[in-house]
Amino acid sequence: MFIKKIMQPKPTEHEIIVAGGGISGAAVAYGLAKKGHKVTMIDAPTETNKASRTNVGLLWCQSKFAHLPDYAKWGFHSCRLFPELTKELEEVSGVEIPVNYTGGLIACLGDDEFNTRQDYIGKLKEELGEYNGSMIDRAELERKLPKVPFGPEVTGAAWCEEDGIVEPLALLRAYLVGFERAGGIIKNTLIHDVQPVGGGYRVITEDGPMDCERLVLAAGLANRRLAQFAIADLPVSADKGQVLLVERMPYVMPIPMLGVTQTFGGTIIIGFRHEFVGHDTRIIPEDIATEGKWAIRVWPELGRQRLIRAWSGLRVMPDDKQAIYSKLPGHPNATIINTHSAVTLAAVHTRYIPDFIINEDLPELARGMTLKRFGYTC
Repeated sequence: MFIKKIMQPKPTEHEIIVAGGGISGAAVAYGLAKKGHKVTMIDAPTETNKASRTNVGLLWCQSKFAHLPDYAKWGFHSCRLFPELTKELEEVSGVEIPVNYTGGLIACLGDDEFNTRQDYIGKLKEELGEYNGSMIDRAELERKLPKVPFGPEVTGAAWCEEDGIVEPLALLRAYLVGFERAGGIIKNTLIHDVQPVGGGYRVITEDGPMDCERLVLAAGLANRRLAQFAIADLPVSADKGQVLLVERMPYVMPIPMLGVTQTFGGTIIIGFRHEFVGHDTRIIPEDIATEGKWAIRVWPELGRQRLIRAWSGLRVMPDDKQAIYSKLPGHPNATIINTHSAVTLAAVHTRYIPDFIINEDLPELARGMTLKRFGYTC
């Protein structure tokens, strides 16, 4: 009697698997591939670009992290590398990346708000030693954005010349195309689990198991689940954002403004909320209405425009707000990456994090950004 033998699927061998195909995962995967490493990037098939749903694409350094000066400097350094990065990606991928390196603004309503922000920037300058920004009065703000009729409460703005804006989905597309042209492989499948096997790792996917020598977890909030083999409670939370989209208007805002920003296509995105409510992505009309009211105070003309839609998304937020670049405890060949500033930090991720993955040291500015600060040995 002939008995048919059922063959188990044979794990595919890989040098490096990057779990997560958003901007963070794509940035490091591209950096690894262009250094000659054999890299497979796994990203779950999805109809939306999860964290990118609430991502305006700001390259944003100003008024951030006075209490974490190295992290603030890390962001500035990345922004300074961005022109070189986008030029390279456009040449490698053939994808045009709309980007403006025109600085950035934070509007102030009233004298108290202006003075509070001015005090904070003064402290930030002291901590950083240098800071290419300042407070500007209303007259100077109007000279920078002469086609935006500001509301009567606007007293001025915080200004930083090193900020900017990039089209985030174009950046992501360029990364993915560039990655494949550098020899990388993209697998669109769901990861169920990760297991240590020998000196490497087995990634259990919907399409079968895949084995690798080195593992990079860059899957945003899913890192909490995928890192369970090494850490039971990854210090990362969901940061919910709700945004409003206003109909297309003439292009009048070449300099982005935090909270009310014109896209390259002419629409206006309004939103600045940070809500820690777990994975609840429901739109709360009364909450998001406060952002619309604020935007109309800044730019009254918006009140006469048509609201197209509102939506929400979940950002990735380490518990102390600072990025995590770390080996997992007991696993020198498994690296985890979590940051809420994936766009701003993309350039440093591409340039420096691949070397860390291959067991070199982090750059000096980033050496305090491992899991050691949470008490883990890694």
